[in-house]
Amino acid sequence: MDIRLIDAGKVSHLRSQTIYHALAYAKKAGSPDTIVLDVPAGPYVCIGFHRDLEQEVDIEFCAANKLPIIRRETGGGTVYIDDGQLFVQWIFGPDNLPKKIDARFGLFVRPLIETYKSFGINAYFHAPTDVHVGGKKIVGTGAAAIGNAEVVTGNFLFDFDCGAMAKILKVPDESFREDILNSLNKYMTSIKRELKDPPNMEEIKAAYIIKCAETLGRKIVPGDFTDGEYKWMEELDKKFTTKEWLYQDSSNKRRNRVVKIHADIWMYELHKKTEGGNIEMTLRTKGKRIDHVSIKGDFEIRPGHKLKGLENVLRNVEINEESLTEILEAFYILHRVETPGINIKDWVEAIMQIENYVKH
Repeated sequence: MDIRLIDAGKVSHLRSQTIYHALAYAKKAGSPDTIVLDVPAGPYVCIGFHRDLEQEVDIEFCAANKLPIIRRETGGGTVYIDDGQLFVQWIFGPDNLPKKIDARFGLFVRPLIETYKSFGINAYFHAPTDVHVGGKKIVGTGAAAIGNAEVVTGNFLFDFDCGAMAKILKVPDESFREDILNSLNKYMTSIKRELKDPPNMEEIKAAYIIKCAETLGRKIVPGDFTDGEYKWMEELDKKFTTKEWLYQDSSNKRRNRVVKIHADIWMYELHKKTEGGNIEMTLRTKGKRIDHVSIKGDFEIRPGHKLKGLENVLRNVEINEESLTEILEAFYILHRVETPGINIKDWVEAIMQIENYVKH
């Protein structure tokens, strides 16, 4: 069966999310698989299905800046979205996509990658779900079983406002926000950053449709929404704007924070109480190693200037108890460091808290 293509053009921030949900809920046996292309008309904040709104989003900032907030039914973290992104949304029958999730993402990103390459951007698949260029993320994806369909979503990132992304997040202090901004600038990229003379959206769309047909081995035919799909959109427009839906996961408060930059880069805000005082860490990991760390708290360290040395010695250390213990013991002995009421085990336990996170 042919694949239906719907180029919805610019749509409201709400419809940029409810369209693919509606098509999934409306899908019946015999209805076509669909690829939707759309661009949000204005900026907004979108949070993943399992995320805690009050924990992750600076709600007051969003309200003051008239930034709508939407919770989607697919997973993933909190993202800032604007018209610099062209959304790609697949709504397929369960039997028409690979059963294994890694193979499914691999298939979905292939035409994205080939389209980027056709314009001179050397993109590649970075398992499990991202597309990278030179170690920087240029595509993020999401997937979910919704209604009678399997949905996979992604985007072409023409431009990305790292500053806005950092501002919409709820953070413990401005130094953590600055660390997030620096990480985004270092590990995110876009078409605008990669090309001096970037293509326009229509050129990207045309190339992408060709690559999809080649990848899937199926004919792609322009089509329209059905009346049933429009009805589902209207219902979901109402649902997605209720406080019950938006705040549904806000009862599970936790003090520690995690922010995904891309599949390999994560930011953590970690806290640990010890006999010697409270340890507060901002930690960035790259793969299985510490990429950057800043430490503060109400504890004492002697000599005082060695706190910066502690941060430096932890960089590039593999995140496991043995490696952390070894490097910390050497640091304490070599520099004759004292931290009354805080021992090496406390530092290791503070860092190893990251194992408690489920990365969506």
